[in-house]
Amino acid sequence: MTTQALVVSGTSNTVLAAQVAHGLGLELGACRIERFPDGELDVELLAEVKGRDVYIVQSLIAPAGEHLLELALLADIAHRGGAHSVNAVVPYLGYARHDRRETRREPLGARVMAELLGARHLSRLICLDLHSLAVEGCFPTPVEHATAIPLLAEHLKAMPRPAVVVSPDLGGLKRAEVYAKQLGLPVALVHKERLSGADVSARAVVGDVKGKHVLVVDDMISTGGTMAAAVTAVLAAGAVGKVTLAATHGLFVGQAVERLQAVPVEKIWVSNSVPVKPTVALPVEVVSAAGALVSAVKPWL
Repeated sequence: MTTQALVVSGTSNTVLAAQVAHGLGLELGACRIERFPDGELDVELLAEVKGRDVYIVQSLIAPAGEHLLELALLADIAHRGGAHSVNAVVPYLGYARHDRRETRREPLGARVMAELLGARHLSRLICLDLHSLAVEGCFPTPVEHATAIPLLAEHLKAMPRPAVVVSPDLGGLKRAEVYAKQLGLPVALVHKERLSGADVSARAVVGDVKGKHVLVVDDMISTGGTMAAAVTAVLAAGAVGKVTLAATHGLFVGQAVERLQAVPVEKIWVSNSVPVKPTVALPVEVVSAAGALVSAVKPWL
């Protein structure tokens, strides 16, 4: 492993950045990120970057535009400072769900995000559990895909049996199969209909959940609508006990807390790809994603 590498943290996820630096045995480079009186970002990278491989850790959570600009400014400093390579470690990639257009009146958000990042002299982009692997095709920059599923699954092995892993929609079926293989469990599927960006209706459950404990898995929990609908559906199909939920990205925005409080949930397992506010009134357990990101970075050091 080269001693020339350096980890730099943006402001969106400083705890995870420090964990990644520690896991790699690398220095966490000092930087100053403040604001000018007019609100513009005032960014200074205090660590020496000349000739070094720089890894900038920044989750593109809300406000995604501000965090994207912060990442771009840090990348520009590293590039102009003579870094050997500039790499972005993005545990949560904002706009990744905007990977298709339903009408002619909307943008292809994932492509726009990819082009903005691709213009920042980045040698490589390392992401964690992208909403769709097809998003990789939007980037001109090489993309490495890390996953927190094995880390989360390790904590789920103590679930009571008999149990079943449930995907809350058809798009997440392959993800559910990965969890199921890790846990040695069967898979079931909820057929859902999206009514709006926040509201979801579950139609039916395909697979045997009757008399079984259920683990519902997804890549993220945003407004909670998909998860709440899935919990209601599996209980109506005969599942027993409270339902366990697992997702890499715990956003918990909008009415997520209220929706998930309204259904019988035993525990919610998420990674720290997104900082979870301690005030979230839900039975949330947070698992560090640092190990997954460290494994993705190490081959390039």
